[in-house]
Amino acid sequence: MTPECVAPTGCTLGEGPLWSPSEGFLWWVDIKRAKLHRYNPRTGNTRRYDLPIRASTLALFDGNILMAGEREIGIYDPATEAYERLRTLDAEPISNRTNDGGIAPDGSFWFGTMDDAQKVAQGNYYRYTSDGKLEPLRLPSVMITNTFQFSPDGSVFYTCDSVEQEVLSFQHEIGTGKVTDRKVLANTFELSGYPDGSAVDSEGCLWTCLWDASRIVRLTPDGEIDRTITLAAPRPTSLTFGDEDLKTLFITTARAGMSFPQLDSRPLSGSLFAVRVDVPGLPPREFGKARE
Repeated sequence: MTPECVAPTGCTLGEGPLWSPSEGFLWWVDIKRAKLHRYNPRTGNTRRYDLPIRASTLALFDGNILMAGEREIGIYDPATEAYERLRTLDAEPISNRTNDGGIAPDGSFWFGTMDDAQKVAQGNYYRYTSDGKLEPLRLPSVMITNTFQFSPDGSVFYTCDSVEQEVLSFQHEIGTGKVTDRKVLANTFELSGYPDGSAVDSEGCLWTCLWDASRIVRLTPDGEIDRTITLAAPRPTSLTFGDEDLKTLFITTARAGMSFPQLDSRPLSGSLFAVRVDVPGLPPREFGKARE
């Protein structure tokens, strides 16, 4: 399985890939440049939108895109390019910004924050519901919050403490959002990579990007690595399943922090990659809609 570069966009920090089944588009952001990108796999065409905030994570919402960025949550309509702020994170330190996120089985939007300078472990976790309630999740603060994924039945919540190189799992109570029983599912130190964004497939396995390792690994629910994908960019950031059969793995990457010699040797850094896999992913959840 060798990923192909399908969109050489040269993102500084490509993130937040989102598959839209109704449109057949793959959406993602370049956080540092405040851009939204769209890829049409039927034609190979891409389009770029300017955003009013540095969005970091996206979700489907009633034909629009729910996004978290900087220290707020809002709705973006790509058809009109209009943005509406929904909530601000007033309790967050001024140096923090949002990072990764995802939709829980009950339709709530979970996301994390981080110190944008990556100097202080003050990243927090939040849960935002369709009735406008924003509540902190009782999880320890970390330097960089990444991965907001759930097992197919919703009973397990996966997240990553990227700096500590730990993929974590928690027992999750659907409806209340309560998380308990913290466990280290996997440690990525020996793989020379930092766990970043992830996606869960229909067999309940977690595909996780390893920043600085040019690799994607598939972790079983027991934490064993049963597959590895190597790509032509050292800093994969996140991934999601797409196409009609949900068997295409779309992978975002970054070029932030790379030297000119590194970029010369890895010129596709910051591009969008795609690779076909044999196990389909889960259909993307939509904000405000609980899954039966």
